[in-house]
Amino acid sequence: MNTVVRKSFVPLFACCTIGVFAQKQIVTGIVSDDNQALPGATVIVNGTSKVMITDSEGRFSISDLKAGQYSIKVSYIGFEPKNLNIEILDAQNLDLGNIVLFQRQKNIDEIIVSGTLKNSEARGLNMQKNAINISNVIASDGIGKLPDRNAAETVQRVQGVSIERDQGEGRFVSLRGLPPFWASTTINGNRLPTAEEETTSRATAFDFFPTELISYVHVNKSFTPDMEADGIGGGVNFITKTPPMKTEFRGTLGTGYNAKSDKGVYNLGLLYGGRTKDKKFGYLINFSHFIRNWSTDNFEARRSGDEGVFRMELRDYNGVRKTTGANAALEYVLSPKSTFYLKGMYGTLSDDETHYKHRIRFDKFSSANNTARVELQNIHNLLITELTSVSLGGIHQLNKSKIDWDLSYYNNLFKYGNIPDKQNNSYYVIKYTQNGVGINPDYISDKGFGPRAYWKADGGKLDYKDPDALFGFYSNPDFKMNASRMRFTDLEFYKVYVQEKDKIVAGFNHEINVSDQLTLKYGFKYRDKERIARFSDIFYNWSNGTAPLLSDFGQHITTQPGGTRYLSEMNAHIGNTFGPVLATGGMDQFWFQNQGNLSINKTDSEALEYNKALGRNFDVYEKHADAYGMGTYKINDKMTILGGIRLSNTHTKVKGYNVVNDALTEVENTKEYLAVLPMLHFKYTINDKTNLRFAATRTFSRPNFGDLTPGGTYIEADNEFKGGNPNLNPTYSINLDLMGEYYFSNVGILSGGAFYKSITDPIFQDSFIGTYNGISGVQFSTPNNGKAAWLGGIELGINRRFDFLPGIFQYFGTQLNATFMTSEMEKPSGRKVKLPYQAKELYNVQLFFEKNGFNARLAYNHKGKFAVEYAEEDLYDSYYGKYSNLDFGTSYQINKHFTVFADVNNILNKPLIYNFGESQDRPEQVEYYGVRGNIGVKVNF
Repeated sequence: MNTVVRKSFVPLFACCTIGVFAQKQIVTGIVSDDNQALPGATVIVNGTSKVMITDSEGRFSISDLKAGQYSIKVSYIGFEPKNLNIEILDAQNLDLGNIVLFQRQKNIDEIIVSGTLKNSEARGLNMQKNAINISNVIASDGIGKLPDRNAAETVQRVQGVSIERDQGEGRFVSLRGLPPFWASTTINGNRLPTAEEETTSRATAFDFFPTELISYVHVNKSFTPDMEADGIGGGVNFITKTPPMKTEFRGTLGTGYNAKSDKGVYNLGLLYGGRTKDKKFGYLINFSHFIRNWSTDNFEARRSGDEGVFRMELRDYNGVRKTTGANAALEYVLSPKSTFYLKGMYGTLSDDETHYKHRIRFDKFSSANNTARVELQNIHNLLITELTSVSLGGIHQLNKSKIDWDLSYYNNLFKYGNIPDKQNNSYYVIKYTQNGVGINPDYISDKGFGPRAYWKADGGKLDYKDPDALFGFYSNPDFKMNASRMRFTDLEFYKVYVQEKDKIVAGFNHEINVSDQLTLKYGFKYRDKERIARFSDIFYNWSNGTAPLLSDFGQHITTQPGGTRYLSEMNAHIGNTFGPVLATGGMDQFWFQNQGNLSINKTDSEALEYNKALGRNFDVYEKHADAYGMGTYKINDKMTILGGIRLSNTHTKVKGYNVVNDALTEVENTKEYLAVLPMLHFKYTINDKTNLRFAATRTFSRPNFGDLTPGGTYIEADNEFKGGNPNLNPTYSINLDLMGEYYFSNVGILSGGAFYKSITDPIFQDSFIGTYNGISGVQFSTPNNGKAAWLGGIELGINRRFDFLPGIFQYFGTQLNATFMTSEMEKPSGRKVKLPYQAKELYNVQLFFEKNGFNARLAYNHKGKFAVEYAEEDLYDSYYGKYSNLDFGTSYQINKHFTVFADVNNILNKPLIYNFGESQDRPEQVEYYGVRGNIGVKVNF
């Protein structure tokens, strides 16, 4: 084998002649950029109809070539094409080895210092261009250009994709404005089990999964039959990193600052991988550790079935989050035709949270002396999410076909850490009450519901836009909570334990190249799932004489951390009223020193032993068995059609509890259904740069786990009853998608399209006000199947470098995309509403500058308001307000080994807002996260 050696500044077109004596008519190879594989590269055998696309590992295989001489062209967006001349003299395997492409550049300087900046976008766009379905792809080094620290935040830049946040960090992924649980979120093609503190949906919380473990992100707007189709909105597939083409060591070390917590942020990332000299054995170890101090200010207005506020909560959070991720991958190339792999992954998020909650009880107002009650909750907890997985698989190239298989195990766990001790690990709350606090009577009205404060929109004084009016309810402006008047009320252990295991996920795929025009594929997938959920909420009262005062714990009390800066973004001064609180250590000591003086309040406690908390204690056993068949037919050089069907059988058994004749009784419900999912895709390649795509597919979404529980739970603090419905039907959707794409030569794309979804049996939370056990004004929330619904929208996007402009402007570029949507759903009552979670608009705007190793990007992200839950009257609907975010990332590549970087997150510091009704005149929750910054260095050898 002869190869042509060249330097990177030589004109980037080469013709290599490779002579071989062969015996089998299979030609294999790997396309790379001398460092990483290039998936989505086009390999053409000139003079024939054979066109191959490299897979996610950059591999390709050409079968059924007769003896003779051939010219092969390898092309890739943003890279110079490469021609190879080969000669087959006999029937024999021909392995072309590693085919290296070089980036297309204007001059020597750009090749040396800035070539890698466009590499990531080139890889993503090539995969997107050559896919037959409608999708978007992000490559790993493109992820690092913006300060996105977990897998959810990575995809928020893609058109049609948005995220939900927790404490300012991305958590759940949503596609086209649909609920997160209507999107399929997978890793390496497998749906992940879910385990989270409060969410009982099938949506995976990705805040535990750091971006450093990701190689590619595929956002699939339309499914092909060989993909799991449990996702009405589409699917996001995160592909973890695999062994590189040559030995590689990467390191990242950074530190930063969270302005709101006034404390530091620290991150460490390591990657080591490579291959043995004979290239047969590949290995990779990838590790990430991220520590960030955080702080959140929040206020929440609680209502009880009317427009008035019976309780105002002032919440001040501080904590330390630690994310640790590890990914190991081994690969053995038995022959050019067979490769085996073993992958292991570990990810965990721990959040050590200290939370002080001040509750002003307007419903305890006494008109006799114009006073009410103020409650203080001292809260300490350690939340832990932990995922482990292992996968064993293989890829085998036969004469005219390919087989791949995979066996995987996943375990996802949520639990609380050992606070205050191992036996009572919980969300740990110690409460105090101060009575007789003066309240301005002008804030209080009684409209038949008891004393309430009212929003300005309802004729009251609470005004979100005026902090003095919003927080001016104390009659004495110099009021400060008094530790010598704050008496112990109760102690609470709020316990949640969720473990979901996919005990086995087995997949098998067989692709057959019938001819150059026709490819057939079929496969099977099986999953055995088990989900265990345990919950209790135990209250303890003082049982030995008079309950102590907060001042009695003088050695364990402290000034509330950051209390005077509470809601400084609103120019509020309510934090000046915050008095002493228990220090974190003081909270733990309270239990150790006083548990002998405490006894369980069985009336208020929620646990199975008290015939309560039925809706939160349930087990799900589920088996998924899928089979599919599909064919891809290349009508001519321009037109390709893919058609097929996927059958997905689901068998669900739910075990829970009900109370029958005052006795706790186990109940069990079984449901089985077969989803029949036909799919059709059409791709028309107008020319080498332009694609037109159409897809007609049927997809579905299984009911959320929490929706299937046979019991129900009354939450006293919120005066709310949440129940389940084990007989829910899955939700189906017929999806029509049309997309046009134009690819620029110098790495970029212009795209536009439309989509429509016809949805049957949508599941929504049906809310109404009623009575529970003699308690009036209770808000009931129960899932039900609604009537038919629909969603429609358009997507527009452009990614363009301004290299056609003169001077310094040629180094600028932009990424713009927007999605506009509308929908309609009819509730059983006949009320017509939009689909829950469906926003009208999504925007992403990026402006970037790249020159001589310097990269700077400013990214703006916007999601419109949407309804989370519908009642029978729009006044009682719950809305998530519109949200905008601005981030900045910059880096400078000193040389090929060292890069320095700096990031700033959440520059605008806009609040997260939930509202009662569509207007912001009645906010339910307002939350600020503060600005965060990070600076560091990356090392690459």
